[in-house]
Amino acid sequence: MTDRSAVMFSDIQWVLWAGTLGFESSIAARVEAAHAAGYGRISVSPLDVARVKEEGTTPLKLGRHLRDEGLEVALDPVPNWYGKPIAGSPLASITVDEVLRVAEALSAVSLSAIGQLTNEAAIEEIATSFGVLCDRAADLGAQVQLEFMPMLAINDLASAWAVVSGADRTNGGILFDTWHFFRGNPDFSTLEQIPGERILGVQVADASGTVQRSLSEDTFSRLMPGDGSLDLLRVLDTLHRIGALRYVGPEVISPITAAMPPVEAARTGRECIERLIGQVRLNGLSQLP
Repeated sequence: MTDRSAVMFSDIQWVLWAGTLGFESSIAARVEAAHAAGYGRISVSPLDVARVKEEGTTPLKLGRHLRDEGLEVALDPVPNWYGKPIAGSPLASITVDEVLRVAEALSAVSLSAIGQLTNEAAIEEIATSFGVLCDRAADLGAQVQLEFMPMLAINDLASAWAVVSGADRTNGGILFDTWHFFRGNPDFSTLEQIPGERILGVQVADASGTVQRSLSEDTFSRLMPGDGSLDLLRVLDTLHRIGALRYVGPEVISPITAAMPPVEAARTGRECIERLIGQVRLNGLSQLP
């Protein structure tokens, strides 16, 4: 990376989301890839923690190890924080209390909350539950970022913002995934109205022009940023203008990236995002009407 490039991206903190390496990737592989490709934060799931615990590594020991490696932890996802558990999911039996104990042990800096499968609760009720989760996370020094997904009840940016703004917690915000945004309701007018500081993280992936089979299947066939048909330049430009490009990383869930050497997948994902953000900043897209 040239000195000019280093300055251009000096305001971005890079997050390595596990999906890019494969959800079954080892913690050791994520650590190696993060160091090699310049990431300061990695995601870890409650299921990851359960697996390493079975291998003899306690959450406390894992947390110390990751801190010694100089890496922050994003605990992702946090299910079942409102309504009924997600039946049939490997996450169905995971309680909020368990997740918060893991977050404390890992010294996680962020928790990624996801919605339920069906919309059985009013936005006001969900916002109240989100506020409670934020308050409990604040006691641990962590933020809570709500991730909207078109296949779940909180299915678009407007719904997520209604929950986050309704809860009105300083440590609560949105996790913005470009794939979810475009495959759901790509509402740029709502995005432009959200304060950038309330978008706590940005996950970047591309996709083909049409959904392959179902949304639930298509989400596992993502493409590297710039290799598909999504208007990533427009969305990154908008995120740049509102000041939301602060914690950024690839979330390229695909059998292709999972089959790559972890360091290669992590480095390629970051380089693809840098090229796009570089076009936004160098070409002055944010100055266009």
